[in-house]
Amino acid sequence: MKILAVDPGTRRIGLAACDELEWTTRLLPALQIASGSSWLKSIATLVATESFELVLLGLPLNMDGSSGKGAKRSQEMAQTLQKELNRQSLDCEVRLWDERLTTFEAEARLRDKGIPKGKAKQSLDSIAAQVLLEDFLRSRK
Repeated sequence: MKILAVDPGTRRIGLAACDELEWTTRLLPALQIASGSSWLKSIATLVATESFELVLLGLPLNMDGSSGKGAKRSQEMAQTLQKELNRQSLDCEVRLWDERLTTFEAEARLRDKGIPKGKAKQSLDSIAAQVLLEDFLRSRK
């Protein structure tokens, strides 16, 4: 199944994808959040262009598993995106997935490569989406 992972942020939305066999993942350029609906159109276009079957949207739960402001925002994003994909007759499910600690893992990966966090802000968001996707894929095996 072709999957698009989305790490929602307030300034950027990180993106990563996997192939239909779910063997490899790849980073996609992060989206800059410029206006209210630009992210929605960009993701819907990406889903249509690449024929994604699932959008995995990060759900930033608190460490104790409770929901906070970020989780509510992700839930609203998921509903809005699903409505837009349905409106465009795109056969793609939007599913929320726990993203706790994905940014920390992404930062560790950058450190391991010797890249300072401040030098790779856009990469950080997409790497976090890749961590989210890899976690989801591991859970399916």
